[in-house]
Amino acid sequence: MVGCFASFFFGISFYHRDLPDRPQPEFGRTHPINNHGFLLYLTKREELEQTLSLALAGVLLVSAGIIDRFVDPFDRRKREVMPKKITPWNHRWRP
Repeated sequence: MVGCFASFFFGISFYHRDLPDRPQPEFGRTHPINNHGFLLYLTKREELEQTLSLALAGVLLVSAGIIDRFVDPFDRRKREVMPKKITPWNHRWRP
C-alpha cells in the first residue's frame, strides 16, 4: 500500500508542478495534460513517467486487494469465525 500511495502521489504531482501553460517546442514541452480546464505541457519523458506511475498505482491497489481477499495476511477471517466471549456477569437470567 505504501508503494501504491507513493506512486499515486508522484503521478498527481505533475498537476502541481510549475509547468508552462503554452507549448514550448524548443524544450520538448509539447504533450498537454488537462488540469481542471487549464492545459499544462509536459515533455515526452514526463508524460511517460506520469502515465506509468498512475498505472503502477492502479496495479498495486488491485494486487493489494487480491492479496487481502485470497491470502488474508491479517487473519481477519479467523477472528470472525472465533466465538465471541460473553462476559460472566451477563447470563441473561430473568426474575
